[in-house]
Formats: sequence, structure tokens, C-alpha cells
Amino acid sequence: MEFLFIGERLAIDLLNTVIVIDGQVRDLLERPGDVARWGEGARITPSEDAEAAVPAHRRELEELKAFREELRRGLRAWIETNRPGRQLVALLNTRLSRDPEVLELGVVDDELIPTRRSIAAPRDRLYGAIARSAASLLAQDDPGRLRKCANPDCRLMFYDVSKAGRRRWCLMQTCGARAKVSAFRARRRRRTRRA
Repeated sequence: MEFLFIGERLAIDLLNTVIVIDGQVRDLLERPGDVARWGEGARITPSEDAEAAVPAHRRELEELKAFREELRRGLRAWIETNRPGRQLVALLNTRLSRDPEVLELGVVDDELIPTRRSIAAPRDRLYGAIARSAASLLAQDDPGRLRKCANPDCRLMFYDVSKAGRRRWCLMQTCGARAKVSAFRARRRRRTRRA
């Protein structure tokens, strides 16, 4: 199973590594190598460095999963209270402090381009990128737009970037389409009963 990057924010994409398939909850981070694969898919670690960047150890896998669940609890509390909790802030600050960045200047077509580059160890770059995403979400975004898919059988979350702010489904092609088909069938049954 491939990872889903539909959350509109990297931190949310990490939460979406737990999905429901055929009514069964499945964790997509099952094997230690999955940490490196997720980092590569998220474009945090380049493909040639993915395995070296995030060592394939069971401890690394369990640590990322624990981080994910702390992040999930903290973001859910943020949605409910409209305020980030102290534990979530402390968690993010710990990860941010381990992933310092430097500002570098480059020249492209005679134009000066500033870029930021992490100088941390590869493992800390993974956590730092997720923590920066979550910190940006907390500082700049609306907690009312962070949502769980409206399908009760789906666990996926997303940040609604639509102009109207009324997105309901993780993906229109899956959960949204199922809901539309179900609603269509229900309307047809009601019409048939009336006739």
C-alpha cells in the first residue's frame, strides 16, 4: 500500500499513515524501512539517501509512531479548544530544536534566491519537517478547517484549503463518490416506494 499525501499539510499526512481498509484499521508504518519510504514519499529525504537518512530499526519505527499519536492527540485537542495544548507545543519545540536550518543564497538566472537548508542529522530532518508543518498549522491556520473525512468508516484527515471551506471528504474519488452513490440509491428507493 502506498502512502497518501492528501492532508494539505505534512503533519496531517503523517496522521494519515493509519487508514481503514475493508473495515479494518491498518497502520502503513509496519516495517522499519517504511519510515524511510514515508520520508522519501513526503520529499523530506531524497530517494538515494532515504535508507541512510532514516535507519531501518524497529526503535525508529516505534518512535515515529509514538510521535504521530502524540501529534494526533494534540491536533484533535486544538480543534476542540481552538488553542494548542502545552504538551503539543513542547513536543514540537523539542523536535524543532534538533533540526536547525541555515539560510543560503543561490543565483538562478542572475536572480538571488534565498533557501533554507537543514543542517541536522537525517533522522532529525524528518521530525523537524513534520514539526515545522505542525507549528505552521498551529500558528497560521484555522483549527476549524482541520477535519476528519465525513465518512464514518474513514480515519483520514485533511486541512480544507477550498475557498468556501466546505470540503467534507478525504478524496472525492473514494469516500465522496461512495457517499454520492449511497445518497442517489436512497433517493431512488424513496421514489420507488412512493410510486
